Amino acid sequence: MKKTYSIIVLALLLILTGVNLWIMLSGRNECPNQCHSAEQETCYLSKTISLNQEQKEQYNKIKQRYQQRAVLVADSLHISQECLMRELMKQDRDSLAIAQIEAKISSCQSMLLHLSVEQYYQIRDILSAEQIPQLDKLFAQILICRPTCNHRDDDAGTIPHLE
Repeated sequence: MKKTYSIIVLALLLILTGVNLWIMLSGRNECPNQCHSAEQETCYLSKTISLNQEQKEQYNKIKQRYQQRAVLVADSLHISQECLMRELMKQDRDSLAIAQIEAKISSCQSMLLHLSVEQYYQIRDILSAEQIPQLDKLFAQILICRPTCNHRDDDAGTIPHLE
């Protein structure tokens, strides 16, 4: 009885190990294709504005500089928002502490906006005159209205305001 039980357990282990190995090995073949196809995809801005290769390289440098700075500010913003929430939930709230945290949050939001404006000008500098209207439309969608409202989908609320 013990020998039969051991053989059954051993057989199940071998079958499960074989199935796991098969799944693992068949999954390996898909990864290089997925990684390769991800490298070939271009970002939304590059595709929308039709950047040439030199512009793509310049844009990637601008984007990296912006992202590195923006991530730090966004992290600080998130931490400050968590601090604000903790302070608001306290029974004995400190209005001075809340005001200081609000100021920190406003400062972070202001920095993020400034980084967006700075990035806009840097990107605009690498574009041709024909590409600038498309950049304007993309940034209008970010800075004016979207994604919080869609009351003017076709122009993101810019026409006739910016003409």
